[in-house]
Amino acid sequence: MSDPNAPQDPAGSPQQPPAPQPAAPQQPAPPQYGAPQQPAAPQYGAPQAPQYGQPYTAPAQKSPILSILSLIGGIVGIVGSFFYFGGLFAIAAVILGFLGRSKEPQAKGFWLTGIILGFVAIALEIIVIIILVAVLASVSSSLNNY
Repeated sequence: MSDPNAPQDPAGSPQQPPAPQPAAPQQPAPPQYGAPQQPAAPQYGAPQAPQYGQPYTAPAQKSPILSILSLIGGIVGIVGSFFYFGGLFAIAAVILGFLGRSKEPQAKGFWLTGIILGFVAIALEIIVIIILVAVLASVSSSLNNY
């Protein structure tokens, strides 16, 4: 006979409980072509992904200002050493070059050239001053002989 506690359908025959199905592993559905996808939320501090129709641009990098100033100071120091004011620019080039080396390692060409030109300008300034002193001493001693 049939169990009186079993649920019955309207026709009067007892219903069988559904058999448990084994759980299938969940796999993400492949993306539909042409369907817009929801972008993942960016993490804190991460660059934003471009929205549809916007070109991707890399985040702006800081310009190596100390290294560029070191290079410019070295060039002006070399030229100015012949006119007796290059020593100041040369010293500034060396200082800015060493600051650029510690803070802007990616701009090695700029700060290295600024340091080298700064030291060359300092050496040139010293040579020009020695020559000037020698010439003035020679002129002064020749004027005292007359």
